[in-house]
This record gives sequence, structure tokens and C-alpha cells, in this order.
Amino acid sequence: MVMPSDVELWRTAWVIAEQYGSEGVDFAAEMAQSFESGGKTFEQGVWLAIMYKVEEITAGEGRALQ
Repeated sequence: MVMPSDVELWRTAWVIAEQYGSEGVDFAAEMAQSFESGGKTFEQGVWLAIMYKVEEITAGEGRALQ
């Protein structure tokens, strides 16, 4: 498997943040959890990275997405 680039992770995080706002953190966490349950640690790590980026984007949500 090829690790997504940092740019790809940020793009994904921005899309999620724009669609879900701060709830995007929960969405990404649920995705990570589902891959953990399935024993797919690589994919889990990708979603955890996305989750942290969404969290960073949506911190102070009103300011970050305007």
C-alpha cells in the first residue's frame, strides 16, 4: 500500500471539515475505529491522521472555515 501524501491527507481533511464542521472529527474517528475493528492498521493510521487534521482545521470553527 502507498501512504497518501500529506497534501492528500490535508485535502481530505478540508473536504470533511467543510461538509461536517467539527463533527468531521467524530466522522474520521469512526472511520478509524471501523478499520481498527477490521484489523486494518494501515488504513486506521490514515484515518487517524485525517482526524487530527480535521481537528486542527475546525479548532475555533467559526474562524477556521470562513
